[in-house]
Amino acid sequence: MHWIVPLLCIIQVPTAWAIQRTHLAHGFLKPAPIDLFLHQVHAWSGWLILLMALLQLAIRLVRGKPLPPDGTSRLEARVASATHIALYGLLIALPVTGTIAMYLTFRVAPLHRYLSWLLLALVLIHIVAALWHHLYRRDDVLRRMIKG
Repeated sequence: MHWIVPLLCIIQVPTAWAIQRTHLAHGFLKPAPIDLFLHQVHAWSGWLILLMALLQLAIRLVRGKPLPPDGTSRLEARVASATHIALYGLLIALPVTGTIAMYLTFRVAPLHRYLSWLLLALVLIHIVAALWHHLYRRDDVLRRMIKG
């Protein structure tokens, strides 16, 4: 699941552009069928992300979180925990705000967009941290992420 979620998140980017085109088209023209299809792909992949994030959280609650590598300071452990909590929070908040924007009110769309940029920033931090563990600390964090 760890690797399916990022793939689904990548799908969100071009399909989000289609959503913008469908909303622009509604004022003057009929939206293109491909844009309507991509709008649905965006929604369904967002709901899959939500489902997978909730499943990952459930697994984490049952199994517990992975132990930090040897030599991890308290500060590093707290930063890692805070980042993971924020990532899970965003993976849940984004589909919820997107669904609200789609079905209830478009007024939450700016919040949804802001959260997507925040997710991108946290994902980049996550990637840099994994590479730091692998290349500088030379511990098994990246290998554990790859194996799942």
